[in-house]
Amino acid sequence: MLNKRLLKESSIKKLYIPVIIINAIINSIFIIVTAALLDLIVEGVFLKKCNLNKINLYILLFLLNASFRFVSNFFIQKYIKDFSEDIKNKIKLEFFNLILSINPYKIKNNSTGELVNILTDGMEMITPYYSQYIPQVATAVFTSLMICTAVAFVDRLSALIMVITFPIIPIFMALIGYKTKELNEKQWKKLNILSSHFLDMLQGLNTLKSFGRSKIQEEKIYEVSESYRKSTMEVLKVTFLSALVLELSATISTAVVAVDLGLRLVYSKISFLQAFFILVLTPDFYMPLRQLGMRFHSSLNAQVVIQKIEDMEKELKSEEYNYSTFDVQASRKKECSKKKSDVKIDINRGLNIEVKDLRFSHEFKDNLNNISFTINAGEKVALVGESGCGKSTLINILSGFLKVDDDMVYINGIDLNSINKDSYFSKVAIVPQFPHIFNMDIENNILMGNKMNNSDILNIYQATKVDLFSDEFKDKYKTIIGEGEEIEVSGGERQRIALARAVVKNADFIILDEATSALDSKTEEIIIDIMKDYFGNKTVLISAHRLNTIKAVDKILVLQDGYLVEIGNHEELMKRRGRYYNMMK
Repeated sequence: MLNKRLLKESSIKKLYIPVIIINAIINSIFIIVTAALLDLIVEGVFLKKCNLNKINLYILLFLLNASFRFVSNFFIQKYIKDFSEDIKNKIKLEFFNLILSINPYKIKNNSTGELVNILTDGMEMITPYYSQYIPQVATAVFTSLMICTAVAFVDRLSALIMVITFPIIPIFMALIGYKTKELNEKQWKKLNILSSHFLDMLQGLNTLKSFGRSKIQEEKIYEVSESYRKSTMEVLKVTFLSALVLELSATISTAVVAVDLGLRLVYSKISFLQAFFILVLTPDFYMPLRQLGMRFHSSLNAQVVIQKIEDMEKELKSEEYNYSTFDVQASRKKECSKKKSDVKIDINRGLNIEVKDLRFSHEFKDNLNNISFTINAGEKVALVGESGCGKSTLINILSGFLKVDDDMVYINGIDLNSINKDSYFSKVAIVPQFPHIFNMDIENNILMGNKMNNSDILNIYQATKVDLFSDEFKDKYKTIIGEGEEIEVSGGERQRIALARAVVKNADFIILDEATSALDSKTEEIIIDIMKDYFGNKTVLISAHRLNTIKAVDKILVLQDGYLVEIGNHEELMKRRGRYYNMMK
């Protein structure tokens, strides 16, 4: 299980469990010593059985005991809090790494609402689980045990009553636990649905407005919100009632002990000091259980979240979400044996691509059927065809995002399945149709951590026409852009930034996936001409939006219904008067 594994792997794992147990024992000792000192003070002050010096000594010891308890609790609680944050951060980091290592092509089909909830609210539920609930379990066990033992030395009957009444609260917690967990899971599902609808609405706001669907979507959001509100109220109702019952159970149990002591005091069956000592300890005997009950519901929330993380972890690590052609953990594993995916690419002779009888099918329509072709190092190859013909699938395969069988795709004569992920990605630059813009300045959106001198980066700005819009801003290339920022860039500006990224990366294989679709024709032609200066010796695959812009490429691959129906340059394909010719008309 995730929580057990992380507990084991934590840098402070060896101390956490011992610390919470020691803390519970120390607190128990402090409580018992406090009761004993109060007993002695009462004996000296009210029963006059000791002199003033002894009373002062008892008071001093009482204050010292309280001070030591405060200091001890302060440092131990700080340690437990740090440990809890450490565990939360480890879970968060592991989950982030998992998301970063999975296939981005597949994650689009996942529940984005649940992912958002796990990474936000869900992660914050983990800290109280380790900082409050688990320590409280230790306190409830050890404090109650030690107090009961101390009471037994004074009066066995009172200890027996405590033992009999003690299980009432845990039994009740166990009874409500199953029902509450059910409600928490239901609430979590409703929250995921609500988050998904909100994300969906935000992403499709323009479409909703243009088609007059805003009101309908508003009603849907209200319906989902109401459903989530009702599930939340159900959880709160159970939480309130259980807290009330737990409080009532603890109060009644304390009252039973007090009534018994009172009756025996009346009949002189027990001394006043004995009764006083037991009465002081009795609330502290039941208090840990009451506090455990209060934190029980939050612990169930955390357990639901941890279970969801574990389920999501299993799902995202499955073959469906795996990088397929790569061992996603290859770079992190330190094994002596050479792994299949540890082979690195030698690009001294350029980057050559060979596809042999490539077959691929999935839930989408754009499947591929027995496709074969080669792309020689430095060649500029265009990929054309109507929507659904298989272009996106082929691009995602060559990008490394979709799985194919062995012996279908070769990079410099090496099976793609045998190539180390990091090695391959270092050689590939992808410019998608809809590039993602991060919430940072234009320059860092382009550099993406790469280092480059000012003159070279300025040349790239000019070549990709990034300067045409960045000069309009006060801070120019230092202007913060992205979702939610004051300045948001257009589709064409995003594509220019993505092209600049590819130039900066200086990769050996450039994939332009309709990378200039948002640019006007004139700017597109200028940029393609300028790109020749940077991609001249690179292997380039272009998925073309406008066919007029690919006339000068070395080779054109024409796809139709998942089949490669034509191969050749522009002149050759036009002479054949086949599929490509009809597309150009």
